[in-house]
Amino acid sequence: MKKAFTLIELLVVIAIIAILAAILFPVFAQAKLAAKKTQGISNTKQTGTSNLIYMADYDDLMPNGWSRRSDNSHRWNTIHPAPSTAVLDGWEDPIIQSQVKSAWAEAIQPYMKNWELLNAPGQTLNAFAGTPSGTYAAQTGITFNGLLSNYSATAVVQQSTVPMFWTGTGELKLNGRSFSNPSLRCDLAVATCVFNPSGHPQGGTANNHSAFFTLGGKVWAYGDNRDSAAGGGGNIVTRTDSSTKFLRMGTAVDPAVHQTAATDPYALVATDGIGFSYWATSDDNCDTAPLNVGASRYVCFFRPDRRQ
Repeated sequence: MKKAFTLIELLVVIAIIAILAAILFPVFAQAKLAAKKTQGISNTKQTGTSNLIYMADYDDLMPNGWSRRSDNSHRWNTIHPAPSTAVLDGWEDPIIQSQVKSAWAEAIQPYMKNWELLNAPGQTLNAFAGTPSGTYAAQTGITFNGLLSNYSATAVVQQSTVPMFWTGTGELKLNGRSFSNPSLRCDLAVATCVFNPSGHPQGGTANNHSAFFTLGGKVWAYGDNRDSAAGGGGNIVTRTDSSTKFLRMGTAVDPAVHQTAATDPYALVATDGIGFSYWATSDDNCDTAPLNVGASRYVCFFRPDRRQ
């Protein structure tokens, strides 16, 4: 005659299963996150490689970080349709669509041949901004360093350091849109707007010549530096030479403050994980960023002329 389990024995088995689940579930979650991060690294790397091939056909010039209107004013602070046909609300105008195609995300597509590579798995899809056209809408979590817009790759001082692409939308990915982050402040209706280490990118008055954006999500594409259980928060970066890796970022959470911009673009991250401060400097020395905050300045971590 087979002996049945007693109630106590069943409770012990259930307790053991619960303990194992508590141990293994976080392990499984971390493994899943690692797999997504690995795919994100691959996608960001391939985006950088596609851009290098693009530049080979354009005299080593980086693509435009954004489009220009017919009057030569710049959409430097505008999220663009991705592709150009994805959004209505005036974007369906053929002239405007042609302008949008000149911006980086669509300009490198002939060399990439896959919009999906601009997607970093693991990010949360943001709500669609605007009226969808009903055609294909790309999901993009990888952004272009707009300080490189139309800049010569050969003029980049440290190609193995300066970011070219990164998961600059943080925990969110854009739906049918693309973006450059950071970007140059191209306020004048003048065709040329290029990084100028000693002044305004269009020859205007001294000011903060770049803009570093938050899109409403936490700054980390992977992990969360406010919660050790979530893993160290950071983003994937592809440098100008196409070398790619995951970097811890936003490690100083308010009230902590970084006194350098050499290893982290964020001077501090707000307690909500969304807001942040950063060092914009007037020279190329990001290591001593607080000493270099003059009238003419750019986000130091992304400066094409940075030395660290």
